[in-house]
Amino acid sequence: MTTAGRSIAEIPEERREQGVRWLIVEPEPSSEGWLLMGHSSLEEGCEFDGWHRTFDEAVSDAERCWGVPLDAWRLFSLAVPPYA
Repeated sequence: MTTAGRSIAEIPEERREQGVRWLIVEPEPSSEGWLLMGHSSLEEGCEFDGWHRTFDEAVSDAERCWGVPLDAWRLFSLAVPPYA
């Protein structure tokens, strides 16, 4: 699974820690990598972030650490709420 855009997934309730509910993966053009960011709210900045070489590495890390399955990821635009 590879994508070229920002993607979002909701962390399963039983795996949420420290209020973090959402994970966002987005390209980091200056490093040609991907950022995996954890958010408690989509209206506020991230609680943490981590850099990955590829989208696939980022979502694999999210699955391993947060229990987010690969099929939970959706393309995400700031102009369109991902989960209405």
